[in-house]
Amino acid sequence: MEVRHQVRVGKAQVDELGHLNHSYAVQVLEYARDEWYAAAGLWQGRRWSGDENLQTIVLNINVNYRQECFLDEPLTVVITPLDGGTKSFRLAQQVLKQDGSVAIDALVTSIVMRMDTHQTIEIPRAIRPLLPPRQA
Repeated sequence: MEVRHQVRVGKAQVDELGHLNHSYAVQVLEYARDEWYAAAGLWQGRRWSGDENLQTIVLNINVNYRQECFLDEPLTVVITPLDGGTKSFRLAQQVLKQDGSVAIDALVTSIVMRMDTHQTIEIPRAIRPLLPPRQA
């Protein structure tokens, strides 16, 4: 299930060079992942559907900055599930400029954790069908 999240580069997100700061770019990717979680039925706002003690945790994020993004520039973040194992899953993300070119791409590996016990759990049933199996 692919999800598209629209964003516009704000004044607080640009650095002294006038382009999207790398730390804000990671934040943009995070907000877009929340949209994917909501579309998958995991989030209701910032609350986990069905169990308030669960949370997704990023284990690894690899980000490639390919083009500059400037103040007031509209961008589209595309989130695509890449694969899932027993306890971790990976989402691919691309930040697209208006012409469709890739400004940023990222690969994010996450788990789901019970926050009351800090224990990793198996990928919830709600999203297992959305994740292609991990290839060995």
